[in-house]
Amino acid sequence: MKKVYNLIIAVLIVALIVVVAMIVIRYGGNYLNEKEVSASLETIEEELNKEETQQSESLPELEFKGYKIEGIIEIPKINIKYPIIDHTNEETMKVSITKFWGPQANEIGNYTVAGHNNKDGTMFGKTKYLQIGDKIKLTNLKNETIEYEIFKIYSIDPDDVSCVESVENGTREITLITCTNGHKNRLVTKARQIL
Repeated sequence: MKKVYNLIIAVLIVALIVVVAMIVIRYGGNYLNEKEVSASLETIEEELNKEETQQSESLPELEFKGYKIEGIIEIPKINIKYPIIDHTNEETMKVSITKFWGPQANEIGNYTVAGHNNKDGTMFGKTKYLQIGDKIKLTNLKNETIEYEIFKIYSIDPDDVSCVESVENGTREITLITCTNGHKNRLVTKARQIL
């Protein structure tokens, strides 16, 4: 009987160690990525503020973790600020917010970005707290920052891509896409340039 009891205790201890290790790997990795994002944002912003960058006719080629970026997104209400990687795939989405569709940052049209809904609140993990009227700031590689105001928030099926449709009225819009909790749907947040 004592051997069975010891075996059960050993199995429970091993299971607990595995669960703790999984949590540390999951959230520890996000924590380290957030530290790297903060450090890289400082470098990116310094580069964008350099006089020679601002006077150049060509856009600077800036990278984050080896991926080209095309801007910075900031949402003050939920305290997020990330470089925007210029394309979306499984690997880039692990690293930062990514461009999903549309023109270049701050150009006329529907600029669509995607990001993970991390449970620890990183990336787009806190977008569920946004409301109509909240602000989003988008800075492009010309160091032009435009402020957008949220006008619509809704959920769609994962296969529905109607939220990326172009705007025909000459306005600038930004669309944020992330998974809902449970990953069954997508949360779409649309914002329009404040004029």
